[in-house]
Amino acid sequence: MGTTADPELPLAGTCILVADDEVMIAINLEETFRDAGADILSAATVPQAIVAARNPRLTAAILDVRLGRETSEAVADILTERGIPFFFYSGQMLSPSMQAKYPGVPVLTKPVRQDAFMATMLALVAGQRALA
Repeated sequence: MGTTADPELPLAGTCILVADDEVMIAINLEETFRDAGADILSAATVPQAIVAARNPRLTAAILDVRLGRETSEAVADILTERGIPFFFYSGQMLSPSMQAKYPGVPVLTKPVRQDAFMATMLALVAGQRALA
């Protein structure tokens, strides 16, 4: 993946999974990343997120820790296996087992400012581009 030439669209050429079951938060995140040039895959449930996590175009992801009554751990496992960078965010802390399983994965705790979401995503994408 090449570096984008347009500083106004720092996420151009990326495809980002936004996995959140809170509609307003998901819409806000999708709009933020789309405005920065990303294509978006949306998921509100674990099964939807699993399908999206397997999408060959996927570049990065943001996962709410809980999607409905389930954790997003199965989705994180797929992303990890595929080498797709992601970060968690939630109103609660990660469980000790998830902290141990994903030690280098960033975790943002709600409430989170929009610029923090973008800064974290840009760091993930920059790291991924550096590896390409």
